Amino acid sequence: MTKPNQNRRGRLQRQAGLNGFLIDSFRWVLIRHGLTMSLLLIICLGLLVYSGGYPDSGGNFLGLIGGQAVLALKPQHYGLLFAILVFVCGHWLWRGIHIQRQTLLWLCYLGIISFVEELLFRLVAPHLMQSVLGSIGSVVVSNLIFAGLHYFTLRWQLRHCIVVFLGGLGLSRLLLVTEDFILIVLIHWFFTFLNTPHPPRVKSFAR
Repeated sequence: MTKPNQNRRGRLQRQAGLNGFLIDSFRWVLIRHGLTMSLLLIICLGLLVYSGGYPDSGGNFLGLIGGQAVLALKPQHYGLLFAILVFVCGHWLWRGIHIQRQTLLWLCYLGIISFVEELLFRLVAPHLMQSVLGSIGSVVVSNLIFAGLHYFTLRWQLRHCIVVFLGGLGLSRLLLVTEDFILIVLIHWFFTFLNTPHPPRVKSFAR
């Protein structure tokens, strides 16, 4: 027997509870996940400004997020962005998903939330916790929060949250090695699209 609402459940999402609640609309994703992440970023930025702590940045916020690396895309960023967009369009066509206003808005949202989450969990939050937890501890705790929020805000299954935690650690390491914030955002955006290639309620016609 098919469980209630099972056919509406996303592949990453846990089974609906007794109240039948599922996050099955773009609006609910924006409210529960996008708004939560944005508010956390605003709060953490406020704490950062209040504390006056900017690592090796000359006392300005742009130094924290890489200065010119954020303000101007490098040639390799353009290439990677183009490759991602080609892949996205190809994937949609292959899966039979019509390219329409809703899917384009979803793609834009995934890019914005990727920027927000990378800024929050790879830069701002670890810096705020570094004096208490140390460099490694702050990265681990920040990524635990990053993964845990997906469990609650998007009702993801635990195994997917574990993958998100490990992926977050990988992105933190890559950022440390490359010092390329835009690269990290683009990689995050790509894998977020792979996990959720279309907004809730938009179905693929491929068989």
